[in-house]
Amino acid sequence: MKVGEVADSSTQAAKLKYGASNSQVDTRTPSRQNSSADPVRRATEIAAKLNQLHRDGINADQITVRWNEQKSGDRFVIEANKKTIVAVDPETILPNSTRDPEQDALQVANRLRRLLGNAEPLRQVSNRPQRAPQEVALGPIRFRSQGMASWYGPGFHGNMSASGEVFNQNAMTAAHRTLPFGTLVQVTNLDNGRTVTVRINDRGPFSGGRVIDLSAGAARVLGLVQSGVAPVRLEVRDRIAGN
Repeated sequence: MKVGEVADSSTQAAKLKYGASNSQVDTRTPSRQNSSADPVRRATEIAAKLNQLHRDGINADQITVRWNEQKSGDRFVIEANKKTIVAVDPETILPNSTRDPEQDALQVANRLRRLLGNAEPLRQVSNRPQRAPQEVALGPIRFRSQGMASWYGPGFHGNMSASGEVFNQNAMTAAHRTLPFGTLVQVTNLDNGRTVTVRINDRGPFSGGRVIDLSAGAARVLGLVQSGVAPVRLEVRDRIAGN
């Protein structure tokens, strides 16, 4: 294995913002942007670390990934001999991202384990806590939860969503971590009382404890485009047949 091959993989893994693909830049809500970040410098630093590990003859079995909670959302740290190689969070992406930082982190760690010694892949992130179950209500409302909503749009318009559907930023759709694709959710902005019904066709959000990621069109209806985020109530009332 050539050192340059390892550097190429790590450089690609650190170049892009979370949610973009290839050369596209993430243009979700401004709060997700980090103008002070230097992706070229970051990629160079990661490549240097990997080249050093290769020169030192690192045992690939010692490459691990662990969870580290941050105020801005989940953070997953990839280490070798307990020294950090790279952190994966909602602001980081590798090519062909799953849009789930946990799965992305596992992919990066396992790619490095393979390239640096053909070690067996990891199956899970260490010390990851179990997520608390959301409230499920019986009767006409089958599911109810509250939390913060965010939105996304221009940078993803025309891209493929997690459901395989082409994302239309003006459609009444949303991303949720667990609800089945096709689920109809009534979303109420608790700041102003506005309500919209959206269809789940994507996965997310994966940061800041948010419970739903709305399309730009749905965010406009709820009046949260300018604020970027807002407290909302989610109520599941129906699902589209066949989903």
